[in-house]
Formats: sequence, structure tokens, C-alpha cells
Amino acid sequence: MTHVFVHYHLRPGGVTRVLQQQTAEFSERGIPFVTLSAGPASAVMGEHRDIPWLDYAVGANGSDKIIKQSLDTIVQDLPHPHIWHIHNPTLGCHPAMAALLQSLAHGNERLILHIHDFAEDDRPENLRRLQQGPPWFPSGTRIHYVVLTKRDHDILRRAGLSQENITILGNPITPQPLPASVGKQPHVLYPTRAITRKNIGEMLLLAALAPAGTTFATTLSPGQSRYQEEYQHWQQTALELDLPISWAIAEKQSLTLEEHIARSTHLLSTSAQEGFGMAFLESIAWQRPLIGRAIPHIQENLALHGIDHPYLYESLLIDSLEFSQQSTEMKTELVRQARKDPHSVKILKQNVFHDASSWLADALSPQNAPLSPTLLAPFHPKQHGEAICRIAEKLKDTATSPISYLDADSIRLSFSQIKGRDRLSERSGGEDTLSTLT
Repeated sequence: MTHVFVHYHLRPGGVTRVLQQQTAEFSERGIPFVTLSAGPASAVMGEHRDIPWLDYAVGANGSDKIIKQSLDTIVQDLPHPHIWHIHNPTLGCHPAMAALLQSLAHGNERLILHIHDFAEDDRPENLRRLQQGPPWFPSGTRIHYVVLTKRDHDILRRAGLSQENITILGNPITPQPLPASVGKQPHVLYPTRAITRKNIGEMLLLAALAPAGTTFATTLSPGQSRYQEEYQHWQQTALELDLPISWAIAEKQSLTLEEHIARSTHLLSTSAQEGFGMAFLESIAWQRPLIGRAIPHIQENLALHGIDHPYLYESLLIDSLEFSQQSTEMKTELVRQARKDPHSVKILKQNVFHDASSWLADALSPQNAPLSPTLLAPFHPKQHGEAICRIAEKLKDTATSPISYLDADSIRLSFSQIKGRDRLSERSGGEDTLSTLT
């Protein structure tokens, strides 16, 4: 048996970090595996084969047949059966992936479809791409889905996936405690690629409200992508407003990422949309308090493991406008307004409004301790590796079955309903608790 990890690329990011942990665990266990992706292989253990057609940027130049032929050529001499472990195959970011999945499924291959994110979760361009092609959620006895949260499990179950063909498995992480920062002033690090769903404008808003001497930094730029224009806009806005933000510090050669983390006092997450949200665990692993925006389904999932970050808010409002839901232009105006009138900004936390500046000063206090590293035990890479191995062993001995497809409309509607409930909750929270402002 050979475990075949497949991803589009190995550039820095959450999925690449998961692949690093998975390949390290398989290497330690002595399990035969190979990693197939575009780009250099420095991020993963073991054998890697470069398939340029898998990358987003060049995917349109290679049909599913060309990619399938490339995959088959590489694995033909590797021990059978092959367990195809494909990360984010249904995200809609690669024009040939749905057809490739269809070919693998109908060829009776054994598939682990590892879903980190959904096109249906507010990625309209990706979803339109999928809707123009073949069905993209295959189902059969030799196809097993891995999802990150109970929310995603329930969505796929409602769409027709059987319980025996799905596993909830959080991303792996190990404690890497760092000593307390030697800096005397708060230095807030946002470990992220600065793309739209990371809600970068909200970092500018918090920087405008933070106590004097506080500095902020992001780790990665969006790279050469469609997010560049928005990224440059936020850089320019921060410069115009004299906000203390350093950008893409992990892309500079002077220090390693670990050294940048060691210099930080707090981690930040302002993202309004995540599949899992590694920052919520990384803050514990690196022993840095986490501040910023809560994400309902992630908070519910972490609560199952006893994790409750005390300095996260449910909503951030200026003149009754929820910041994360505004256009880039409106967010920019709201940041300017907050710079002039900080007390116009409120945060909503546990159905109580607070002055955002006062809340932020409290959240950045050096007296606030990070959560205990023992809370990460359920996410240890060894447990993660064991779960993947159990799935692979089961698929190895599973007989074939006819291929069907999950109800894509059901999945799309589930995410629409979740988004609608979140917005309704934010509005009703504001209407019911205005008198509780502190």
C-alpha cells in the first residue's frame, strides 16, 4: 500500500503545515508514501514529485486527462493499492480537479478527500467554476471524507454522505512554547496571508484604537494574486493614517518566522471566515494570548475540547454597522472615523457591548496569560496520524461500489443559512443589549 498525498502547491499556509505534520508522521511510522504537488518540496518529508499542472495558476493549461496521466505515470511502480489523499479537492480553485476526482472515483481508486474549506462558504467565484463542470462531491464505499469540524460533518451528512464515510479530524499541532517577549510594549502578530477573507481592514481598525506604543505585524503578503490590489490599498491606508503596522515580515530575510513569533506579545485573528482557524491553536502552542474576532462554529468546536479564548469578540460595530460585513470602501471610511473618534467603536462580547478602546487596552495587558498547552493534547500529530492510518487501512480492504454524488444544492443552502443566522444574531444582539454598554 502507498499513501499518495496530493495538493495544489506547497507554498506557506495552513494546508502546507498540515502536510508537513502528516508526512513527518508517516515517515516516522515507516509507511510508504509520496507527495505530489506543484512547486518545490522543501516543506514536506519523504519523496516528492513536482506536477506543475496541479498549481492554480497553470491548471487551466492542463486537462484532467493530462493531470491523470501524470499521476498514473508517477505512481505506477509504487506498491498497490494506492490511497489517494487529496487536500481541498472540492474547493473550486483548480479548473480540472472535479473531472479528475470523477475519473479517480469511477476508476475504483481509494480516495481520502480532506476538506479544509468549501467553495460554498462565501467563495462565489470558486463555486461558479464548480457549477460549470461535472459534479464535485463523489460518494462511494472507497471514498472517505475528512472534515475539520462538526459543522462540516453535519453539512455533508445532510447532503447524503453516510456516517461510515466521514471523519472529523482537527488539524495537527504540537506545543512549541516560546519565552515571554522581551519587549516592553505590546507587539501583536497576525500569522496570516493577507487575503480578503482574513479581514485585514479590521487589523487597521484595532491598530487605530490600540494604546500608544502598540505595534502590529502580518506574516505573509497575498503573493501574486487577485488580492494584491486590496492588499496595497490597506498598506497605503495604514501609511496615510500613520498606523504602526509592519507587513509580510516572514518574507523578509533578517529573521525566521520563529524569531518573529518570539518577539510578539500577542497573536491576532480578525478573520470572519475560516474552515478551522489554526491561529486559535497556534496561540496556545506558541504561548501567546490570542485577541480578535470569534468565529461561531470554530468556538463551538474548540469548546468541545475545553478551549475558550477570553479575548475574542463576536462583533465589532461603528454606528451600528458590523465592520466585517462592509465593502472595502466603507471599511476604509470607518477606520478613518475610528481614528478621529475612537469611542464610536464598540465590540460585542457575550451579548454585552464594550467600548472597543477600553476592551483592547485590557486585552493587551501583560498580565494576561496564554491558555495551557495541555489543551492541545487532542490535536497531537500522533493522534492525527493514527486516525489517517485507520482510514487508509479500512479503504485498503473495502470492496468497490457504484459512484453517486452528494446533493450540492443542499451544501450550498446549508452555508447560506449559516451566514444568514450569523448576520441575524449580530443584529439581534445589538438591539437587545444597547442598554448594557460598559
